[in-house]
Amino acid sequence: MRKIYFDNFQSVQNGILLGISILCFIISGIDYFTERVENLDRILRVLGHLSIILIWCKMFIFRYSVSWNKAGINIRIKKFFGKGFSFKKIRKFQFEENKLIIYKIGNKKYEFDLSNVERSSQRKLIEILDQNTVGNNG
Repeated sequence: MRKIYFDNFQSVQNGILLGISILCFIISGIDYFTERVENLDRILRVLGHLSIILIWCKMFIFRYSVSWNKAGINIRIKKFFGKGFSFKKIRKFQFEENKLIIYKIGNKKYEFDLSNVERSSQRKLIEILDQNTVGNNG
């Protein structure tokens, strides 16, 4: 059984990495600091880009991953690219026989096979969807 890696984009960890990258980009643009230390601007730009890459590469490192924020969710189960959904456009979802079925507004249907996923991960995914799609009646 596989465990899903859950990543809330609004977490403290992602906020710290984003703050580091913004700070590095700002400091690398100030001549006062970069003139005093040789190659400081290059080092800070590389560090800023690396911290942004760390935020986004988690989705590609973990084969079973779910990333979300208050606007939407990206579900990646067994595939290289996941499928992204806006919470406002999800009409309803069902979980039956280890399959998650998401119905979007406009009657599009997406199925995810969760038969190889741990029960605790399945419950957490359903909980995230349930909390964020309340009141969507397409």
